[in-house]
Amino acid sequence: MQLGFVKKVRGSFSAKIIMLVASSVILTSFVVGLTTTRSTGKFLTDRMKDRFPSTLTTTTTRLRLWSDREHNDAVEISKFSRLRLTLSHMAAASTTAEKARLLDDLARQLHSTLTIYPEFEDIMLFDASGTLLASARGKFSEGAEDAWMELGEMGFDAGASAPVPDPHGFHQWFFAPAQDASRDGSQHAWLAARINLTLLDGVLGEVKLGPGGDVFLLDGQGRFVTQPRLSNDRLVGSVAMQVPTRQEGPVTVERRPSYRARSVFQSKVHLDELGVWLVYEEDYQLAMAPVLEAQRRIWVSVLIVGAIFILLTLRIAQSILRPIKGLALGATRINEGLVGVKIPRGSGDEIGLLIETFNEMAMKITLSQAELQYKNKMLNSQNDELQNKKEELEKLSVTDGLTGLFNHRHFWNLMNTEMTRVGLSNGNLALVLVDLDDFKRVNDKFGHSVGDVLLRTIAHVLSDTVRDTDIVARYGGEEFAIMLPDTDESGVQNVAEKLRAAVETIRFNVPDTDIVLKVTVSIGVSVFRGNRREFFNAADRALYQSKAAGKNCVHYALS
Repeated sequence: MQLGFVKKVRGSFSAKIIMLVASSVILTSFVVGLTTTRSTGKFLTDRMKDRFPSTLTTTTTRLRLWSDREHNDAVEISKFSRLRLTLSHMAAASTTAEKARLLDDLARQLHSTLTIYPEFEDIMLFDASGTLLASARGKFSEGAEDAWMELGEMGFDAGASAPVPDPHGFHQWFFAPAQDASRDGSQHAWLAARINLTLLDGVLGEVKLGPGGDVFLLDGQGRFVTQPRLSNDRLVGSVAMQVPTRQEGPVTVERRPSYRARSVFQSKVHLDELGVWLVYEEDYQLAMAPVLEAQRRIWVSVLIVGAIFILLTLRIAQSILRPIKGLALGATRINEGLVGVKIPRGSGDEIGLLIETFNEMAMKITLSQAELQYKNKMLNSQNDELQNKKEELEKLSVTDGLTGLFNHRHFWNLMNTEMTRVGLSNGNLALVLVDLDDFKRVNDKFGHSVGDVLLRTIAHVLSDTVRDTDIVARYGGEEFAIMLPDTDESGVQNVAEKLRAAVETIRFNVPDTDIVLKVTVSIGVSVFRGNRREFFNAADRALYQSKAAGKNCVHYALS
């Protein structure tokens, strides 16, 4: 009986039409799909490779800015007036004792300079013959001979050396003349500043890459200068690959095995000023995932289009015209967003089965749509919660947890921004440093919890006393810093005295006791005159003058 039914279906006119249309659509769809997937795959692969030049350019710019900044710091150190004055006195010194005293003074100056430029591991001074005059790390600081050899390889020219390997990784030297040249053009003294290249890990870490992206530096022998971000093992100093001695031809993107033995797209460029190769890699499988997904979508689209053509062609069969119209009507209603669509089944043949299947699909779509709406609502709620958390974290990153004021790091960021603005607009900018007098005795006598309450009280008084446009921060411990935009010398002294008087009026009640404490502060102020480091140092010196003058007073830094 079943065999007879199959023969009847195969011999029917509608079945022949279905077979003819299906064969034509499948063949056409295969040709179109194959052509489209190949062209789409090539297009997406080319687009993926187009990311390499922009990423390399951005990263190269970051590295060059970093190198220029460090070299400028070395040049700035070499131009310190006291340093050059000591070198001049040394050249004129006539006794061994006097020269020894001046050498000790040079060493102390270099050592104190490290606190201002903490990125440098060591700072050295050499005379014209290569003799080490002084070092921030001591007279017999290691690496002196290494530094002089690097300077010689550079032709005794200011700038940055190539990466130099050491037991901890790599370091680099920045050279600058520390004394004016003599009449014959020879240099009397050179300054050499050593920096650990692990700092470049942070610079490269700021480059935004995909999940399979990696960027690192290699020296001229193909050794890792920086740690690749996709490796859990420390690879600095180990050989990654063979590299040429210089850049030959344009930058290209090639497929090759990576240091992790995985297939990657790789591009590299040589940075002459740093003496390193910048390498950018993308994991091949992860990079090609969008291409494969696009090809899969194309084939799915081709199959869907083919199925639609088959259904449309079936309309020529009069015996199934009405059920097909019913199916089309039901599909239209679903496309318009209607739910609960159901078509009467009618006959019990193949079309009836198709209608029943359609009804089941429509029910599933209805249920899926309801589920999707619910999940979308939940997702929106979670996104709102994540946004709130993000805003809270951003606030915590720039504020002091105890007082609610800006913290030390954010205050410096704001002050650098303000100093840049004032330098461009020739405006006024003042700084007030406030230090709580005898705060240690409060902590020692009543405990740190009482000291915390006192610090919060002082923070509120300072914030309430200054303008809304002024920037108040807890600089550290019992010290506060206040930056006053658009404020001149007389204005900042008035504000400082107002702050001191406001604090002096406080009568601080020690919690859970009847003890009342009188609170005072010492204040130092300065006005920005173009020198960023002197701006803060002047206020700090003025603060110490207030402390030395008996506290509870204001001193203005003369310049």
